[in-house]
Amino acid sequence: MSDRAGRTGDALRETVRDLVARQLPDAVGTDLTPDLPLREAGLNSLGTVATLVAIENEFGLSLPDELMTPETFHSIRTLAAALASVVDAGRDVTGAARGEDAVA
Repeated sequence: MSDRAGRTGDALRETVRDLVARQLPDAVGTDLTPDLPLREAGLNSLGTVATLVAIENEFGLSLPDELMTPETFHSIRTLAAALASVVDAGRDVTGAARGEDAVA
């Protein structure tokens, strides 16, 4: 898991944007704004799977099945929000890793 795993908000969206942009070689120079529909940017089903794998590798987690929806992968903003919900679920209210994730 990289140092990016603890990022939130704009930093998280920027990381997601970078990971998505890697799947869009034809989009060099295209402005991937947070609300641009990723399909319009050229993200196809193969690119979606590659993006999912890149996100899971980058953050060291798995997105749950209930987040595997077209709505989740609609835009950078929706994808980052889904990712943030998974990252947040792995932390307690103090921000510390939950018991099973804690390192002794």
